[in-house]
Amino acid sequence: MSTERELAGALAAAGYGAEVTATRILTGGCIHDVRRLTLADGTTVVAKIDRAERYGLFEEEAASLRALAATRTVLVPEVRSVVRAGPVAVLFLAVLEPCPAGPDQWRRFGRELARLHMSESTCAYGFETLNHLGTTPQPNEWCDDWVHFNAEHRLGHQLALAVEGNLLTADESRRVERVIDRLASLIPRRPRPALLHGDLWSGNALAAVDEQGAARIAILDPACSYGDGWADIAMMKLFGGFPQPCFDAYQSSVPDAPQLESRLAVYQLYHLLNHVNLFGRSYIAQAMDLARRLA
Repeated sequence: MSTERELAGALAAAGYGAEVTATRILTGGCIHDVRRLTLADGTTVVAKIDRAERYGLFEEEAASLRALAATRTVLVPEVRSVVRAGPVAVLFLAVLEPCPAGPDQWRRFGRELARLHMSESTCAYGFETLNHLGTTPQPNEWCDDWVHFNAEHRLGHQLALAVEGNLLTADESRRVERVIDRLASLIPRRPRPALLHGDLWSGNALAAVDEQGAARIAILDPACSYGDGWADIAMMKLFGGFPQPCFDAYQSSVPDAPQLESRLAVYQLYHLLNHVNLFGRSYIAQAMDLARRLA
């Protein structure tokens, strides 16, 4: 995606004066070119690289990472800088060193996630800026009604995109509309607004060593907003990859949740519709099965 000259220009714009002596390609993302760089002065940094016109995506990610870090609950990579240099945009992040993780680390993560969701919050649902779920725009206009927020900015938004993209039949569209019409009976109207990671599938969780040398679970690539904390759990359960001790620790650390089964299903439908919009109709059967049960 970028030449060495372009990357050198971005490093200089970010204040790094030394040359790159080693590069390792990192996995875990399907949108950007992600590399771990070692510089001549011994500095290491992660560079997420894309075209200059995608600079805004990196600003959004940096805002989400800073919001999560400010809660002092979960481990996230530190944002070093976001720069635009010629034809490229680069998000520079601190390196997290991977390590093994066992049940104790996953239980700790479940408790940390609960503390995130119970940390100081707002009185409304949304976020300081629009962001993206993958490459799908995610509207985050502030709203004091969680049912309305989901009807307009979550399920309704994904439905409109799928209809515009001719990805749903008329019957499939009506099925999702019926779910939206029933939202008041499926999710609470005013749950505690929690800061959400927003895209918490297993590929965005990494066992890593923190500054104190402890093994923990770090979370990456957020698409933050304030909403029902169980929305993060819904995504974690949708595609698997998180061990049961994590869920047990979370559930024992938060208040009991009424309507939990339907809440999780509504939030999972949002992500499934997003996958339809991102990847096509290969996810439609799973989405429609969930919509059928909810409607």
